Amino acid sequence: MSAGAQSNNDALRSEATYWFNLKRSGDMTARDERIFLSWLDRAPAHRNAYEELERYWAILGSVAQDPEIMAALEQDGEFYDRPSWWPRLAVAAAALLLAVTAGWAAIDSGLLGLGIGAGQAEQQYAQTFETGVGERTLVTLPDGSHVTLDADSEMRVDDMRSKRAIALLRGRAFFRVAPDRNRPFIVSANGKNVRAVGTEFAVRIDQDKVVVTLVEGKVRVDEVKASRGPSHRADMTAGAQLVARADEDWSIDRVDMAKETSWLQGRLTFLRDPLSSVITEMNRYSDKKIVFSGGAVPDTRIVGVFKMGDVDSLAKGLEMNGLARITADTDKEIQLSPR
Repeated sequence: MSAGAQSNNDALRSEATYWFNLKRSGDMTARDERIFLSWLDRAPAHRNAYEELERYWAILGSVAQDPEIMAALEQDGEFYDRPSWWPRLAVAAAALLLAVTAGWAAIDSGLLGLGIGAGQAEQQYAQTFETGVGERTLVTLPDGSHVTLDADSEMRVDDMRSKRAIALLRGRAFFRVAPDRNRPFIVSANGKNVRAVGTEFAVRIDQDKVVVTLVEGKVRVDEVKASRGPSHRADMTAGAQLVARADEDWSIDRVDMAKETSWLQGRLTFLRDPLSSVITEMNRYSDKKIVFSGGAVPDTRIVGVFKMGDVDSLAKGLEMNGLARITADTDKEIQLSPR
């Protein structure tokens, strides 16, 4: 098996293991199940990997004490020690995850007669990761890079062989890139390519614009154009933020990195941000939404730090500071009216 095929195979197994453990943990929500079924149907390799896990688990109980099996489990437990799982899994589910990922060695060794053949491994497909409202997940890629996928976001891992290609389809992601000068790390988003080698940066798709925030290292951002007309290119250094709009208006500014990356710690920081933007951002992380009666949001600016999704604290803060009045509060919505 080639190195590229092995990397794709490892990523596929990590995903299959995550879904297997989430299903067995009893914590799978209705939305989780919809995403899981979509993942199964996305490619034959997905279903094959998952069904193989099920077959392995079904027979493991009868052979778990076999010395050869236990030796393979112990050896593989060290290799598969970094699967991608979501932080909200219970401790029991995480323990189950370790047991299952370790068991891949028994499959590969042929002891169980269920190994994926080299020909099948070469036919792996792109992997897609998705989060819902209020959810974040940490994904470990086969090359050792780490991606924090923000709420209501989606990304696709296209290629991890000759180059490292990621497509951000919606939302926001933070990338901690493992150094590899022979294989650039490329993130595409709305026709823009962000090229890095070993660095830390965030990419966000925000309606008609792409925002790139560089925390560490250097990146180059290119515009992908079908025509032969002039295209944009920007080289960024640490501490800079690029805003690339659909009208080809690009701007780079120095920004407060603590503010821009506070979402990684579960907080949202606002420094004189328009109230309309604050509400939109807070609503991204909560099933319960803040709305203004008539849709007219006061033209005022907000300074504050809020826990992600804590729309109740924001609404009460607006009321206490005389900026709005709470007129209705239900499980799904907080209605405000301007003072």
